[in-house]
Amino acid sequence: KYFLALAVSENGYLITINSRGDLFKIDEKYGKVYWSLNVASTKLAQDIDFFESSDIVIIDDEIIFSTSSSTYSLNLQNGYVNWRKDLGSNNIPIIDGSNIFLVTNNGFLVNLDRDTGEVIYSSNILKILDRKKRKTQVIGYVLGSGKIYSLTANGYIVISSASLGNTLNFKKIGSFRKNKTNTSPIISNGSLFILTKNQKILGFN
Repeated sequence: KYFLALAVSENGYLITINSRGDLFKIDEKYGKVYWSLNVASTKLAQDIDFFESSDIVIIDDEIIFSTSSSTYSLNLQNGYVNWRKDLGSNNIPIIDGSNIFLVTNNGFLVNLDRDTGEVIYSSNILKILDRKKRKTQVIGYVLGSGKIYSLTANGYIVISSASLGNTLNFKKIGSFRKNKTNTSPIISNGSLFILTKNQKILGFN
């Protein structure tokens, strides 16, 4: 087993998750384990064999992350599960006030209520693409100026309204073979930047 994600809280606690779905809260200085919780699904053996996780977000007293099958909100102090939703994503959730935005592995942009986990809206953002181009995954996304910019594995940026969830536009950024990405896009000074696996930076106004 190996570690998939790591985050550090403001008061010095390490939160990490390994490839068997074991989540730990660890003292940063002394290495003491305060609690652990297994979040891997046991419905199928392959869920454990191929367990995946997003990066971990710690905000206030809350831990938020996604696995390939579920999205979680946990209490930082005791590991109590505040809520769990059957929404799988390998991408890090975006927290904006009382909203949690995530794009699932099957291409749905979902807005969750941060307190309850209830779905505010869910929208299939890949439907804007031609039918043959929909067989892909969203490999990163970013929130900026009230819009969600989602990057697909086959080289498209899909732009959606963060408040309503409807898809606004899309843009082809290059062929998949030439511009394979390995990070989520970022926004700086009103421009969108993408780092590709072949170390090229693509910029869009």
